[in-house]
Amino acid sequence: MKKLTYLIWIVPMLITFGSCENDIQLINKNQDKTYVVFGLLNSTDPLQQVKIRMTSITDAALLDIAADSTEFSASPDLQVTIQEWQNDFYATFPLKPVQYPKEPGIFMNTRNDLYETMITPSKDMSYKLMIVNPDNGDLITSKVVPVPVPKLGSPNWSWVRYNFSLPSDPFNIRFYEVPRTNVYLIRFTLHYIEVFTAGDTLVRSNSFVLRPIYVDDPPEYSAKHDNLGNEHNRHMTKGYTYNVFDELIADNDAVNFRQLICFEVSVWGGDENLRNYTELGIKFTDNRKQYFSNINNGIGFFGACSHVDCTGVLPDQDFMDSLPLYSRTSHLKFKTELFKTTHVPAPLSSGQFFSLIREIRYEE
Repeated sequence: MKKLTYLIWIVPMLITFGSCENDIQLINKNQDKTYVVFGLLNSTDPLQQVKIRMTSITDAALLDIAADSTEFSASPDLQVTIQEWQNDFYATFPLKPVQYPKEPGIFMNTRNDLYETMITPSKDMSYKLMIVNPDNGDLITSKVVPVPVPKLGSPNWSWVRYNFSLPSDPFNIRFYEVPRTNVYLIRFTLHYIEVFTAGDTLVRSNSFVLRPIYVDDPPEYSAKHDNLGNEHNRHMTKGYTYNVFDELIADNDAVNFRQLICFEVSVWGGDENLRNYTELGIKFTDNRKQYFSNINNGIGFFGACSHVDCTGVLPDQDFMDSLPLYSRTSHLKFKTELFKTTHVPAPLSSGQFFSLIREIRYEE
């Protein structure tokens, strides 16, 4: 049987760009397996996770591989650590293997193995991912520096009303550049309830990611001062916000009515690695010969990110009154009253940076 090369990727678009040739040279001719690594060092959330897979050259049939994909699982004896460096000294944090439920659809794996640890990255340190296979001495590494949390200028107050109706002064999302950060993503989220004719009530959250903002020359990092760079403003006019509702919420005849709870605004920042991943990852949708990787002795990605959130942004009453009247939102059956709740919606920003890329919209 002709040998087939199966590549199990960590995330969609990991292999997304390069030349227009059809052949894909990803595996060394003398190497049957290649380590595929994906991880992010998040300055905002202390849980750090790294996913490790293997590529494989095998004679097995596709259905057999889908039933048992241990062929693509790394050795259970892998030693995975993150080193925290300052000058010539470092501390070591071991990552423990954790099995999560199998991911649906695109991954041909029966196991979903991750390695994780709790670290709050320090802006004055650098961090090196170390993966050692004691069975054969393989060493896989990658090094990043943390990115500071973006400085959010507006909105900065929760559970107060903001203007979405005045054309001369629309709702504005404002933030300032911070050191080491080369890409920013703004995420605008709707939190609302759906009440069905059968009597059930569901809490919903849908998000809209605006066009990425790329920064070529971020401010210099200082251990003593919080240096801020340029100010960025993103106005959300009344009409634009209507379009967000129409984009995110589908018609459902079983819904009796909806009520808005609040909006959420989050700003994500990423290092130069994430800028490259974002900029080129959304440009191409097919596999290319060249691919982005900053993993030594493997392929994949290790980057640094952070985020800041403001949950509980409430629109003005004029905006709420107009929701049932405007042509692009009238079919959504929103009431003009906000839904009052004592349960604060959990920010959707607790997800990962890479998951935002497939949500990026270009509608104006």
